[in-house]
Amino acid sequence: LLLNKTLVIYESLWYNRSMEYIDLRKLSTEETKQIRRQVVRLKEMGKTGKEIEEIVGLRPSRISTNWTAYQREGEASFLREKTGRKPGSKMILSPEEQSEIREMIVETRPEAHGIPGCLWTLKKVCALVQKRYGKRMSDDCVSDYMRRRGLTSQRLVKRARKQDPKRI
Repeated sequence: LLLNKTLVIYESLWYNRSMEYIDLRKLSTEETKQIRRQVVRLKEMGKTGKEIEEIVGLRPSRISTNWTAYQREGEASFLREKTGRKPGSKMILSPEEQSEIREMIVETRPEAHGIPGCLWTLKKVCALVQKRYGKRMSDDCVSDYMRRRGLTSQRLVKRARKQDPKRI
């Protein structure tokens, strides 16, 4: 009898470890809202956290968080605000600086700003930002800024100097 109880406990622990939980971050707002409603309904029916975990597929800590939020806020707890950084916050360059950089890239060459070369590259734009505003930026960051402003990186087409387009 003791052996059977141990076996049942062991199987229960094993089941929980291999259980796949729902990742609420990957669901739409409406799907998340439905799952939270379901958790509350099951809790109100008297189901335990373990039973809800098996039915819904949420981690026990998430079930507890949802239930506590519902008790505190009621129906408003089903709709959570977006988390994370707000778009446009923590930008290295201000919108005015971004516009100035874009204009410089479109209208002038790097040589006009004391940067060697006749074509703009990400490294040259980084150098321009460093020189003009004293702010260091990575290539990826500059690429994101340029993409937001409607500019994209382009590679030169490599071809022979004496190539005759008519013969091709």
